[in-house]
Amino acid sequence: MVSGPSLQQQLDQKVQEIKQAVSGLSEEEASKKRGEEEWSVKEVLSHLSGDGSTDAASLLDRVVREDTPQIDIHPGMSYYEGRESIPLRELTSSVESTYSEMGAFLSGLNEEQLNRKAQVPLLKETPIGEYPTLGQLAGALINFHLNDHVQQLRNLSQQQ
Repeated sequence: MVSGPSLQQQLDQKVQEIKQAVSGLSEEEASKKRGEEEWSVKEVLSHLSGDGSTDAASLLDRVVREDTPQIDIHPGMSYYEGRESIPLRELTSSVESTYSEMGAFLSGLNEEQLNRKAQVPLLKETPIGEYPTLGQLAGALINFHLNDHVQQLRNLSQQQ
């Protein structure tokens, strides 16, 4: 069984990996696209910061407050348009803030809350299915989504 504090610890670790992956990059390097279909480092960080209207912690909070809320996830959105001039340091700080807030939220949840379910249509064809628990949803966010982007950032940083 997963616990809130262990999820927070995992999130903190991923944030440190993100910060390490982008440390030492210049603004120019972080803004450079490697190919037509690839994101720059700054685009990845913008994606991880979210769209600014609904943060990830509030989406997870819906699972605690509502009975099986539908959570719509929109993969592939970088939210970078209009953020091109934001410095790398500020984007990195935004990612850290976003996931620190989520970690603090998760750390305060009990077993009953972590076992509440959500409907996530995007996950229907995945091993966790369309109706994951809050703990499963947070675990997927950490172990798949964030992990994939950490690796993407490492790859982009090494291509400099």
